[in-house]
Amino acid sequence: MKKLPKIAALILTAAIACGCSDLTDSSTVSDTATESTPSVTSDAPDESTKEPETEAPVTETSAPETESPETSAPETSAEESSEAETTAADTEESTTPAPVTDVDSYRAIGDNGILVAGMDGHYRGIMFYGGTYGYCDQYVTDVKAFQSALPEVTVYSMVIPTSVDFYNPDEYSGYTELQKDKIEYIENELKNTGVTNIKVYDTLSKHTNEEIYSRTDHHWMPLGAYYAAQVFCKDAGVKVPDISKYRKETCGGYVGSMYYYSADVNLYNDPEQYTVYYSPNEDKLTTTYYNRYYSNGYESNLFLCNDASYYYLTFLGSDDLIAHVKTNASTGRNLVVIKESYGNALIPFFTESFDNIYVLDLRYCEVNAINFCKEVGATDLLFANCAYTVAGGNCDYFSYIRNI
Repeated sequence: MKKLPKIAALILTAAIACGCSDLTDSSTVSDTATESTPSVTSDAPDESTKEPETEAPVTETSAPETESPETSAPETSAEESSEAETTAADTEESTTPAPVTDVDSYRAIGDNGILVAGMDGHYRGIMFYGGTYGYCDQYVTDVKAFQSALPEVTVYSMVIPTSVDFYNPDEYSGYTELQKDKIEYIENELKNTGVTNIKVYDTLSKHTNEEIYSRTDHHWMPLGAYYAAQVFCKDAGVKVPDISKYRKETCGGYVGSMYYYSADVNLYNDPEQYTVYYSPNEDKLTTTYYNRYYSNGYESNLFLCNDASYYYLTFLGSDDLIAHVKTNASTGRNLVVIKESYGNALIPFFTESFDNIYVLDLRYCEVNAINFCKEVGATDLLFANCAYTVAGGNCDYFSYIRNI
């Protein structure tokens, strides 16, 4: 295969970033998908083809120019469903893969600059990474502003890596920037500011032989979110049950956003399994959903699909709602999570750690997030976003939600 120049790859990354910088959970197949042949619909991520319902916010300052393209590419992912906390995941698949020697040698850059690579007997979609240090500085400024405005609240920053750092083939290293560099830059800038860094990169890197990222979608898997939740809960001084305490349900036939973006039929023909972990206290939870203005609330479930057939939509369902999860934790602590779709998978692992959990998506929030934290009596505020968001255009929303 002819190798594209590095700059061409970065341009492709920037192009897809512009088209889907607001990716959400809906990059899934139909809920009628089967193990053998998934019934795939064309519902690629909602924001991949349209702008958010609100206009992009106008921030107070603009990020300085850097040598890298200013992208806010979507959160990518890679690897399949999960099994147990510290053991390698099962490799059963809903279709019989091609011989390993054929699959593992496969490399192709499909539509929108998505790399499809064969490894370990399966196909994996990989999105290259790009961003700017200017946006990283902007993120740091906004997080520090939240901390300054909320002196009684413990503020945490979790920057979540996507799959490319862990699964990109060596021969394509020149096509992408390392997320680790910008993550460490942000962590260094937040030192001694009163903001607590939640460092999940090294933890996730130790579990890459497990199913912590989806192969066919840009998100991580619930097992990856669990490992990150462990780090946060330890740093926050709260408990998180062992993964064995969670009720586990697995559904096959999953084909996500990487197929829709790449149009590579190998991903479609190699669906994966998706495992959801239901909170041990799931029957004690009361979840209320509000519109983006924090009004018109109605009760529903934290887990919106008991058979997991909606995959990443299983928890919280839609990004454009504000969610309030009331638990029986009795810890005296209330957590606000400001996130994009990567943060959704974390929420089930906090239900035994905080009495109340409030979830705001920075792309759809139309309330002043600082005033919101005061109103709900937040004791803890967690920023949980992927490395694309904090180094790309979505970063503008942090300023928007604190100044609206």
